Amino acid sequence: ESFIFDIFPLSERMAVLDALREQEFAPVKNAPGSPSDSPDTARSYISKQAQTWVVEAGGKLTGDLESICEISPLTSYGGEGLDGLVKGKDISCPFLL
Repeated sequence: ESFIFDIFPLSERMAVLDALREQEFAPVKNAPGSPSDSPDTARSYISKQAQTWVVEAGGKLTGDLESICEISPLTSYGGEGLDGLVKGKDISCPFLL
């Protein structure tokens, strides 16, 4: 078994990025139902990120906030451009934008 870290000594140049795990990293290496690094936790991170983007763009979330919510990367890649879709509107969870 090898890890990405194993190549660090072989590289001539390297950079490290610091990011919030919930926003940029959701590994899936454990079985469904596991408390971390599972399909369930990855799905939850993506859903919460979509909800956050809607609220930041001026939308109001209604419905089941624990449900799965998704914003297609064809609609917005990083939360940009959602104002016209959600600003001042009630967005019912679950949603797919």
